[in-house]
Amino acid sequence: ALSLRVLAPKSAEWRRGLAAARRFRHTHHHLDVPQNYEDPTGYPLGRWLTWQRHLHTKGTLDAVRVRALERLGIIWDPRQQAFDRALAHAAAYAARHGHLAAPVDEIHDGFPLGRWLATQRTRAETLTDQRATALTALDQWWNPPWPITWQRAYHAARQSRAANKTASEAESWLESQRVRFDRLHPEQKSLLEELGLLELPDTSASPATESRLPARERAFQRGLAAARAFRAREGHLNVPQRHIEKIEGDPVRLGQWLSNLRRRRSGLSPQRQAALAELGL
Repeated sequence: ALSLRVLAPKSAEWRRGLAAARRFRHTHHHLDVPQNYEDPTGYPLGRWLTWQRHLHTKGTLDAVRVRALERLGIIWDPRQQAFDRALAHAAAYAARHGHLAAPVDEIHDGFPLGRWLATQRTRAETLTDQRATALTALDQWWNPPWPITWQRAYHAARQSRAANKTASEAESWLESQRVRFDRLHPEQKSLLEELGLLELPDTSASPATESRLPARERAFQRGLAAARAFRAREGHLNVPQRHIEKIEGDPVRLGQWLSNLRRRRSGLSPQRQAALAELGL
């Protein structure tokens, strides 16, 4: 609870608080004061400013005092300021990458942007219209109705195509979307059509095409096929470590493959992470 000394509305108490605020501003060049901060003299400046914000919210803070604090740069709504700061990082990221499907561990100029965006998605239903609109203005699909891992894989494929690259993982992911096109959300289909997905040749059944893939990509695709077969048969992916699944007569050490993937999942490409997410991993 705030002490009566801090809450006292007397002019002397106001002058003490204002003087402390001026000293802090002079030293730190801002008035973003932690709530529990006490200055070197022991004055509880953080709590004093909290009380001024309370009075301001109630509309009972004298206009002269409001102007005095605003000249020092008081933050009337710290929570909104924190959101605005994070939004500025999001805007910078979107300007550079063209989207907000940042990895959850993305750090932007020291700010944990990926984690912040993930938090906003979990709170999407309770965000104010103003905040939701601000995020949507940066990226229409910042919180898509499909897994965010799909969105990351989509943007990785889009960037690969924009750069006229033929990265095997991106092309493999695009082909997998072509195969399951009928099961996608209508807006996912629209996004993929923008990439010309429907113009891709059907190479899913071509052994010659598969043989041209790098060895690691072939191994990953066979692991995926084995995992799909196991899940379709067993209804889960709790695969014993030593289990071997046969794909077209060839053995795949599925248990070991899944164990290895789980250990190094954070280092996988967006396409591979999306493929695993679709399996429920």
